[in-house]
Amino acid sequence: MPRPKGSKNKPKNFTTPLPSSAINSQQIYERDESNFNKSMNGNKPVDWSGFKRLMINDLYLNNIIETYRCGNYSLDDINLALEHPHSSSQILLSTSDFLMRISPHYNRLNTYYSNMALFDWGIDLYDVKDSYNLDTLKKSYFALAAQLEKMSLKHEFSKIMKVLPYQDVFYGVILENSTDFFIQQLDNRHCKLRQVQDGLYNFKFDLSSINPLNIGAYPDYIQQAYIDYRNGDIINWYIPPSDKQICIKLNSHLTYPYPLLISIVRDIFDLDTYKKLKLQSARTDNYKAILVQVPIDESTVDKPLLTPDTLAVFAELNKESMSDDIGLIHTLGSKAEAISFKDSSNTRNNVADATTDTYNSAGVSNEMFNGSSSGTALGYSIENDSGLIYGIYRQFERWINRYIKLNKHNKLNYKFSFFLLDITIYNRKDVIDRYQSGCSFGAPVISKWLAALDMTPSKIDGSFILQQKIFDFQNNLIPLSSSYTQSKDSGGRPTNASKGEPLDTAGEQTENGDENAKR
Repeated sequence: MPRPKGSKNKPKNFTTPLPSSAINSQQIYERDESNFNKSMNGNKPVDWSGFKRLMINDLYLNNIIETYRCGNYSLDDINLALEHPHSSSQILLSTSDFLMRISPHYNRLNTYYSNMALFDWGIDLYDVKDSYNLDTLKKSYFALAAQLEKMSLKHEFSKIMKVLPYQDVFYGVILENSTDFFIQQLDNRHCKLRQVQDGLYNFKFDLSSINPLNIGAYPDYIQQAYIDYRNGDIINWYIPPSDKQICIKLNSHLTYPYPLLISIVRDIFDLDTYKKLKLQSARTDNYKAILVQVPIDESTVDKPLLTPDTLAVFAELNKESMSDDIGLIHTLGSKAEAISFKDSSNTRNNVADATTDTYNSAGVSNEMFNGSSSGTALGYSIENDSGLIYGIYRQFERWINRYIKLNKHNKLNYKFSFFLLDITIYNRKDVIDRYQSGCSFGAPVISKWLAALDMTPSKIDGSFILQQKIFDFQNNLIPLSSSYTQSKDSGGRPTNASKGEPLDTAGEQTENGDENAKR
């Protein structure tokens, strides 16, 4: 299909084009879809080659190939942005956001990473001086625990995790009062990374992007900054206070936004090569040529009995009644036979070749990701994905610890440290068993074991008061008496005397000799 008017040159071709047979088969698509669903359920590592095929199918269904555009940008612009991400990050972010809406597979794979995090947290104590006061420490501890509980960290952090995989960076400001806490996301198009504080990025926000009609939706300190900007007192780029902003970046080693899966799009957008291969293969496989015998004069060598003008008339008539993938070849004296160009001798596994080539180019073993059914390989693959989540946990920890410090919860005689367990929805049982085993050997990890059970410090204290002080479960919820809950003073089988039966001769001899007592 020709490109729309006004479009730029076609996208450049890249290496490793995907074989057309790997896409054009419904059986292969169903297998890729099945493997992808298993990956999203944690039962199989992600097959990146299959994921690429699914993505191309999504793009075809949404007519991206026909329009040569992805959202507001042409494929040329996106390919150029992939080559220069530091100066074209907004194009990549917009493309990633667009793919989240039009590609269910891209959406689900990003959501796979988002949903892994559990955010099971607790509070540690450190730097305790000998002069500390126990009562004061307890009051400070439970005051901090109550404050963090009010912040609904699991929910607020989960909101951020929904954004990180496909946007790479989250810009947010804090709305807080004595009873509520809320993190409001800002549009990444109007934010920029500004500085590093306490190991975390701070950002600046473009006040000129605010619609005056919506100013009431922002916290009061941004409203005041906007008024100052309109009065000419400050410039448009405003840095929110450190204790009122949060900036979490997935690829923290980069100073520009770069979505997690955007590099895969480079292969997915290799559409020109794929399209040419697909059309060429389809046309070649479906093409047939019919040989039409032209009668000849038997007495003269190769002299046709019909003139070229007569043959042309009948050829045009036949052409109008046949499809474009059927051709006519006129021969002198040859029998009319159909010729097919379909290659039935190609027995190569193009899917396997494409998969192997992908991992060979990446320099990693496909056994680690999708080449093995071993449970060990599956566990290592999922743990490798979890490592990405653990790295993000460390940023959330540093942000909360900065919040604790800036809000003066730390004291001279002791300090508090917020922690997130390295736990996901896939290894929850293993983590619980590990800490439970540590507790059984006397390791001081009871608080972490309770955190793995989704018990926060305030919930632990509240549960203790509720169950022992208020309901007194241990004394009030007593099981009914039964053979399962009561034990008798004496064990062993019932005696004949207890059943009212006399002893036999052997029994009397045993009783008189006290043989049972000796045993």
